[in-house]
Formats: sequence, C-alpha cells, structure tokens
Amino acid sequence: MPSSARFRPGGVGTAARRRCRSLPAIKSLAQTLAHNPHKIYQWVHDNIYYVPTQGSVQDTLDKKSGNAVDTASLLIALLRASNIPARYVTGTVDIPTAQALNWVGGAQTVDAAQQIWGQGGVSNVALVSGAQTKALRIEHTWVEALIQYQPGRGTRHTPGQSTPDTWVPLDGSYKQYTFQEGMDLATAVPLDAQALLSAAQQGAETNQAEGWVRNLNTTALQSQLSSYQARLKTYIDSQNAGKSTVGDVLGQRTAAIDPLPYLAGTLPYSIKTRSQTHSDLPASGKAQFKYEIYADARSAAWGDSPLLSWQTPTAAIAGKKITLAWVAASAADEAAIAALIPNPAPGQQLDPSQLPRGLSSSINLKPQISVDGTVVATGPGMRAGTEPVGQGGFTRYGSQDWDETQDQLIAGQQTALGVSIQGISQAQLSTLKTRMEQTKAKHQQAQAAPEAQRAAILQGITGDHLTGDLLTATLWGYFASLQSHGAIASAQAQMFDRPALSYGLFHAQVRPNKLYGIVTTGITFQGLNMDIGHLRHARWVKNDDPQAAINAKPELTSNGKTAAQNRWIAYNKLRGQYSSAMEHAVPEQFWVDKSQCRYADESGTIKNPTQADCAQAVSAVKAIAIAQAEGQRIYTINQSNAATALPKLPLGGTVGAEIRSAIQAGKEVTFHERGINAHGFSGTGYIITDPETGAGAYMIEGRGNGGALIYGIAAFVFAIAALFILAWLGPFAILGYGWMLMLSFASAGAYLDAIGAQVNWSAISNWIGLTLAVIGLAAAIPALGVLLVGNVAIVAGIIGLISAIYSVLS
Repeated sequence: MPSSARFRPGGVGTAARRRCRSLPAIKSLAQTLAHNPHKIYQWVHDNIYYVPTQGSVQDTLDKKSGNAVDTASLLIALLRASNIPARYVTGTVDIPTAQALNWVGGAQTVDAAQQIWGQGGVSNVALVSGAQTKALRIEHTWVEALIQYQPGRGTRHTPGQSTPDTWVPLDGSYKQYTFQEGMDLATAVPLDAQALLSAAQQGAETNQAEGWVRNLNTTALQSQLSSYQARLKTYIDSQNAGKSTVGDVLGQRTAAIDPLPYLAGTLPYSIKTRSQTHSDLPASGKAQFKYEIYADARSAAWGDSPLLSWQTPTAAIAGKKITLAWVAASAADEAAIAALIPNPAPGQQLDPSQLPRGLSSSINLKPQISVDGTVVATGPGMRAGTEPVGQGGFTRYGSQDWDETQDQLIAGQQTALGVSIQGISQAQLSTLKTRMEQTKAKHQQAQAAPEAQRAAILQGITGDHLTGDLLTATLWGYFASLQSHGAIASAQAQMFDRPALSYGLFHAQVRPNKLYGIVTTGITFQGLNMDIGHLRHARWVKNDDPQAAINAKPELTSNGKTAAQNRWIAYNKLRGQYSSAMEHAVPEQFWVDKSQCRYADESGTIKNPTQADCAQAVSAVKAIAIAQAEGQRIYTINQSNAATALPKLPLGGTVGAEIRSAIQAGKEVTFHERGINAHGFSGTGYIITDPETGAGAYMIEGRGNGGALIYGIAAFVFAIAALFILAWLGPFAILGYGWMLMLSFASAGAYLDAIGAQVNWSAISNWIGLTLAVIGLAAAIPALGVLLVGNVAIVAGIIGLISAIYSVLS
C-alpha cells in the first residue's frame, strides 16, 4: 500500500536530483512523458527488459535493459528530472513460481531459474510446500516516489503544482513476457552428425594412445556442412512466404504492457522484508572496475603497491572509450622522439618508408589511462620496452570480491582497453561511428585547405580521436559479434546466454629488443594484437529436467555428468571456439581494405589478382587450422591419455611447460605438433579447456589470449604510436600520420554498419548450421562434452576443422 508522508524539501529522495538534470537524454525523455509519474513508470515498465543480475552495473537507457537496481536508477532519474522526489527500497520478495520462471527469461525449471539468478549474484531461495516449489524468494530493489496520489491515483500529479502526500511503490523491472518460439530447425532440418564425423575421418591417420590425428578430410567435411547449411537456408526461405523475421527464426520475447490507467499503489508480489531506503545507492551496491599496473607478475601476486591504479563504477564507463597510452615521460623524451621523424617537403605527405621502425630504450614513457579523451590515471616513466604487468577486473555480482585477470604490457605499446558492461549497445556503436566520420571529414577538409587554415580546422582533434577510436571500434566490434552469435546459438541450443562483465585489450603491437632476456635497444613496431583475457557470460540450459526429451539421450549421461551439465559444457566450448575465431576475423574486417589487396572469397575465387596479398591475422583456432592444413599432427591430451601421450609431447620451451602443467592440473589441451610460420606469425596456437565447465583459454604463443595481425610495414604502427606519444605536435601529427589511418576508418565504418544492418539470412543460416553441427557432434566427440571411449584423437582434428570453418564464415 502507498505510505503517507509529509513532503519536506531536501528530504530523502531529492539529493541526486540536480545531477539527473544534467543528463540530456533523461531530461528529454522526462519531458516527452510530460513529467507525469504514471507515464514515466509505464514507459520504464514496458520498454526496459529485465537482466537477472545484482547491483548498479550499467547505463539502462542506452541498452534498453537492466537489472532491478539499474531499472530503479533509471526510474528515479526520470522522476527526479520531473521534480518528483524518489528513493530506492531494498528487501526480499516472494515471486510465485510460474511468474518467476517467466520473468527470469523463460526458464522451464526452478533449478534453471536459480542457476541464472545465482550466476548474476541475486540471492534466491525456493519455497517448497507439499513437495512443490510455490514461490522463489529473492533479494530485490524497487522505487518509492513522493506524489499526490489522490485523486486520480497519481495520474493527475503535476510537478510544482500538486501537493505530494504519499510515497507510492513502483517497480519497473518486474514484468511478465510473451514468448514466441523460434523455428525448431534441428527437427525440421535434421543433421546426420555421424555422417559428418565419418566424412572427416575418410583418409585420416589417428593414434589413440598418443592422442593425435592428422589429414582429416577437410573437403568432405566442408561439402557435408555446405549441403546442410544450404538445406537450412532453403527451409527458412520457405517459411512465412519468404518473409521471416529474426523473431520468426530465433524466437523473441515481448514485455506485457501494463494495462492500468493509473498507478496501482501496491507491488505485484508479496514483500517479505523491507530492509532499507536510500536516496543514493551506497558504494557497496555499485559494481566496480579497476585497472592497475605492476612492475612484474610477482609484484602483482604479492600485493605490492601498483605503479598505476584506477578504479571506477562500471555504470560510469559503460559505452565509453578507454585507452592505455604510453606518452613521453619528459620534455627531453618528447624531443628525442621528435628528432626521429623526417620533415617532409612543404605540401607533401610523410613517406612511410622513412619513418622509424621503433624507439630506443633510452627513451622513457609513462602509462596514461584516459576515458573519452580525459586522463584519469598516470604512472611513472619507464624505459621503452619495459614489460610491466597489467591487472584488471570487476567486482563480482552482488559482492565486493574481485574477479581479476593479468595482462602482459610493454612500454610503448599503445592500447585500447575495451569494456563490455553486460553487452555492447547499438547506440554506443552508432555514437562511435558518427564521431569517426566527423574526424575523417575534418581531416579531409584540413588536407584540402591552405596550410595557414589547417590548425583552426583541426582544433580539438587529438591522436586519441584517430587511434583511440579505431582501436576501440575493433574491440567493441568484437564484443558485438559475440553477442550476435550468442543470440543465434543460444536460440537453437535452448540455452540462456547473456554477456556479463568483460574487458579486453587491443594493442598497436611492439616487440622488445632483447639479448639474453634483457631489453637492450628498445622496441620494434610490429602489427596489431587483440588480447581478450577477461571474457565472462551467464549461461545455463533453459530446461535441466532429466526427464525432458532434450535431456533423454543416453549418450548425454554416459560420463557420469547430468545431461544438462554436458549440454552446458558443449555449448561453452562451441562459443569459446567462435570467440577465438573472432580474435582474428574482427581485426581483419576493421583494418584490412580488401579492395586494395588480393584474397580468395568464399567460393575460392581470387579477387584483385594483381595486388599484393591481404594481411591476415592469426588466432589460436586459426593457428590450429593452418597446422591441420599443413598435415601436422593435432593433439588433444587429457587425463584419459596423459600417461601415454605426455612422455611423447613434441613441444618444449615455455609453451610445452605450460601445456604439461595444464594437463597435470586436470585440464584438456589441444595443440599442433610444431610451430607454424604464416602471415607474419611464428609460433604455436593452443587451447586449454576445463573439462568440468567447457571454459577455455585460447592462446597464441607470446601474445596471450588473442589474435595477432602483423602488418608488412612497421610505419603503420608507428603512426598509431606517434599520435599518442606526440600529441603535443598538434596539426603536424594529425595530418602527418592521420592519412595513413583513413582507410582503416573506412573499413571500421563499414563493419560497424554491418553489425547494425538488416539480417543477412545466408550468414545466419550458416551460423545456425554450424551451431547445430557442433551440438550434433557433441553426442559423438568427447572434446565437445560427451564421453565416447577410444575416440579422443579425432577431437583435435575436428576442432581444427571447425575453427577453419569459422574463419570462412567470419
């Protein structure tokens, strides 16, 4: 029931009102809704989708989704922008079972709903009576607004005129959904997984004891997959008179519109406890991100004082560009770098061949983190080529414990630090693309203008606008591609799959010049390197009932795990392989202009045959695919064959030691027998997988969790570095180096367009086909989650083939 209250200006619920007014989007929406509390509540209820996580995490308006706290924050911001006092209320509430399963996202069992809430940090308990779960009790947050409730039950409240008399409870996050099932393609277009596997084995060599396979029949497998994908596309095209929408194919959920023409005055569930009210959220209720730089890994592990430390609420950086630049530490260092740069003749551009290939170790650089171009943290200077360790992470949902990851850094390696706060929104991609287009237009205008006018035209444009935006666009494009694939894969696998709190790095790669492990002459510029070491999702099956048809296959329980566990493990591996493939595919899409180089299209036809070959990136799965194509043995070693295989492990050095250590720790490792030398990369790709979860580390030798794109000229990377290091050079740097990046601006813009473009059914049918193929193979291949004694060697080759197919589809 509403609670009566005497309005007191400046009282509870008004403290943050002025801050909300500074947000143009909030002010505009509140005005559109006539500053009416009923209209504001209805808009939030009907348009913001619920995310089952805990704490203040993200910008809800931007993503049109959010958890209970984030949705409450949006509702409060709109109310305060309308001069209506509002406050947070926390407590525990009881949600009837059917409504709880619907609200969490369409769970089909109580256990599945609890899994998803648990992964999101939402405390929950099943209330059982008579052997049946009657309700779920959860920790929850809602809103109370101080309005004139009578007459009209809030509909007649006019800010500035009405006399507030009642604190009215409002919950914009709680709602029920209508679910439209997508096409059951697995049933409509069945896949013969055994035929697919048999095709791959034609002519293959295997050694079960040592865990390797080679010369799998890629042609036969690709033929089987292409045929299956064609049948899928034909079926999709035959439905709905050839006008199927994304919702028709994948399914969709629609929030039930709140039909009441007034504010109910009560909440649609039972309140068990009402714990606290807050004008503003306490710090403990806000998810945090931090990034620190330490002298080395030992300093980080022992908790020594970091060289640089920066911490911020995640909601403050959602959708924002973050860069980790290495800038000249002193005026003397700036002068030393400037002395390396040739001076072009008046009216001419810099000749890339004359640019330096690196920086001397006598030059000191300091790390500097910026958010949307504003410096937020700076560390001490260190010699170019020094290798400090970065450590980043997020607080866990509903907790102040940290989930952290270490990154290898190099002084002089310019970096974008991209965060995905429960996903990437279309709005942030559009904003970034617009900013890049404006930067490009100004650059072109300045190039065409007389020299005396260029400084004025480029006023306010910095190296961060050019290189920071490009590096950030690549990372956001990567995270967005994972979201798109997740929507497709989860729909067909009948899974929950939501992006959680992730970050990754995209470097303008440099190599320290070493002698006997000691940096001697500084750094050499190399190429580009994507390192995604902190990738998190909330995933589980929608139906974990052992009696359900989807879980009834005997092979899904033959290894002692439940069918739900095996489906979850297989799905995690599928998504991990795709994530790795995107670490080479996305940089290629952003940074390689295929109109200017030679490449083979999907049909094998050579395009631009007179041009030089297009640069290609290498990821872990692509390295394994290349090794498979070379006829190398592809190994998969786990506890079942470790005793026989480990003594004959062909790899030594750091990679060999890491692989041995992982196997001895109970992990499963897939790798190739010797290094590859392809596309400027020399080394090994390998995958370390946890057999209990399917989570994996997809590694390339010397470059961490990611992919490398090695350019033919170091000058390109120097252009990126110079625009960060020598920002003080102003128009000289912008015009001198900016032109070298303009083609990448065009490629990046095209890729961002593609992410938001209309549905490409050929691509979607290919993705669905591959998803169903891997799910089908999970019933026959142990590396994909289900035990089949004696077939472990086939696994490695199949992973290589799947990786190669992902590369083609990308």
